[in-house]
Amino acid sequence: MRFKIATGTVALGTAAALAFATAIPAQAADPGVTSNKIVIGTTTPLTGPAAPGYKDIPVAAKAYFDYVNANGGINGRKIDLRVFDDQYNPALTKKGTSQLILRDKIFAMYGALGTPTHSAVVQDLNRRGIPDLFVNTGGASFDNPKKYPMTFPYFPSYIVESKVMGYYMNADPALKNKTKCLFYQDGEFGDNAKVGFNAAGTKFAATTSYFSGQQVAPFSAQISKLKSAGCELVVFFGVTSATAQLLGTAAKSGFAPTWMITSVGSDPSVLKGTLGAAAGPLLKGVYTPSFLAPAQDTKNPFVSQMQVIAKRAGLEWNFYTYYGINTAYVVAQALKAAGKNLTRKGLVNALQTQSKNFRSAASVPMIISSRSHQGLTGYWMGQYNSNLDIDRLTKYIMVATSSSSGAAKTTNYTPMSPTKKLLP
Repeated sequence: MRFKIATGTVALGTAAALAFATAIPAQAADPGVTSNKIVIGTTTPLTGPAAPGYKDIPVAAKAYFDYVNANGGINGRKIDLRVFDDQYNPALTKKGTSQLILRDKIFAMYGALGTPTHSAVVQDLNRRGIPDLFVNTGGASFDNPKKYPMTFPYFPSYIVESKVMGYYMNADPALKNKTKCLFYQDGEFGDNAKVGFNAAGTKFAATTSYFSGQQVAPFSAQISKLKSAGCELVVFFGVTSATAQLLGTAAKSGFAPTWMITSVGSDPSVLKGTLGAAAGPLLKGVYTPSFLAPAQDTKNPFVSQMQVIAKRAGLEWNFYTYYGINTAYVVAQALKAAGKNLTRKGLVNALQTQSKNFRSAASVPMIISSRSHQGLTGYWMGQYNSNLDIDRLTKYIMVATSSSSGAAKTTNYTPMSPTKKLLP
């Protein structure tokens, strides 16, 4: 699987830069759209400590877009995805985003990964009037239509996720009375988690944290603190590479609490790459919320069709491949809904007025309107089994908002069926 990786630098004169920065978006001939092509861009870590797992997402999205292109494209246009490797470094994200805008002339940004990285460029994207689709992070700050009218999150915020975790821990008899502790990644990732748990009324006997990049070293000090505090249930908010260090360090220390891990930090294929054969025993029994239909449920029409696309492209079937194909599918529907006369303004309007008609493998509702760009609204709770698949524990789903107040609540939801052949 090959795709275009944006490289190099761009020089732009001061006057030209000023003219570009103040240009009014959504004109008749918006950048990145021709009679036969739509250029979109993304920044993501293809290399570096955060690359495991995340590097699979743009490749999977490319596989889906290639599938759409081979079947006539979107209103006769083929999607051209440009990818910049930012190594999860905000400085590189700024460089790559500028290059995608100025050199590659992207129509829209799609699936840019990371809270600290995307925070470095989100204001500029909105100032330039560039649609910023399905930011690949649960950072709650991106759901702000007044401040960021062009930015649209997809998966539930970390505030929503921690509210859901808090609700489930309080409702489940096996977990309710355990001594609970929290381990999180510094920055908005962990800050959002604490906001959600506070809203849920969850109390922790001890908390500890790590900073992004620290996951390349064992978490010895953090594990020691959690162990000394008598933690029986540890909730972890970190990326998957950090989860591998957590489980590996804990096992060596003889520390074996019940684990509940964020949905973005527990993919078995990534853990196997670090932990080897130990990944199976260490991950079995771990609780994790999920917003997608179980990846092993081949009776689900979304899963079965997405697996075919992944297999034809020679891709490993894991959470990141699944997620990449799924969000690309929703983006394709949005592009089609924007009409043949494709403009940035038309795309934003389609997202805000027609998103209720978009199909996906999500098991929870999606909310996008002029007032809210929340995206997906909740989770179901799951637990890893001996095959390292997530068994769904709740028939109901738990939904919440990203507000600093208000707990999660339960509801039922039946997703729409996929479009024919999974084409937009």
